[in-house]
Amino acid sequence: MPYAVVLLQVLVSVSETGSIILYLRDVEKLLLQSERLYNLFQKLLNKLPHSVLILGSRMLGPEDDYREVDERLSALFPYNIEIKPPEDENNLDSWKAKLEEDMKVLQAQDNRNHIAEVLAANDLECDDLGSICYADTMILGNYIEEIVVSAISYHLMNNKDPEYRNGKLVISSKR
Repeated sequence: MPYAVVLLQVLVSVSETGSIILYLRDVEKLLLQSERLYNLFQKLLNKLPHSVLILGSRMLGPEDDYREVDERLSALFPYNIEIKPPEDENNLDSWKAKLEEDMKVLQAQDNRNHIAEVLAANDLECDDLGSICYADTMILGNYIEEIVVSAISYHLMNNKDPEYRNGKLVISSKR
């Protein structure tokens, strides 16, 4: 869990010069996947200065009861803010469309983050990862581990002078 240590160091460092807000999306999925992760997060919270505010959200489906919150999450996040859809039909359609678009953006960003993690684990950098379209991130996100090997081979076979930065091979998203 070295990421938690780095996160704590960054939060403490940045909070020395001002306040910081950390947003954690879908905290149930993140923190309740293992008891160890939950305990680690609880310890991290206790070490943070008061100038750090952590907001956690829950992603609920239409059939979920928003009032049912796991007691462990309630202990970490004691305050709840409920966001309900508009009651006016005209605004509801617009709200649903915007929500759908936001979910696509979040999913694409999740996939880009996953792709970046796999690339980093293989000592690769891709400067133009943000240029990959939504549909491609969905496909790449599902098969990135298999694609990386082919991308490295293709890149090295087709570039006489491959670029390296900080010991990592730099590839293009087009490859």
